[in-house]
Amino acid sequence: MALFPAAAFDWMPAVATLAVIGIVYGALVSMVQRDIKKLVAYSSVSHLGFVMLGLFAFNIQGIEGGSSR
Repeated sequence: MALFPAAAFDWMPAVATLAVIGIVYGALVSMVQRDIKKLVAYSSVSHLGFVMLGLFAFNIQGIEGGSSR
């Protein structure tokens, strides 16, 4: 995003759609897991969808919430 801000802004709808799909997919798959390691892995995939959705919202709250600082 810092290297190509115009391209990141152009791809915002596609990345946001993929983030929402990742959130829903990770949540649905983690609900049926019996192994705790797989449950944590799929819930982490779902969490990363929230991070990407926040970063590609292009506002201060989303970038601060999604960054590691």
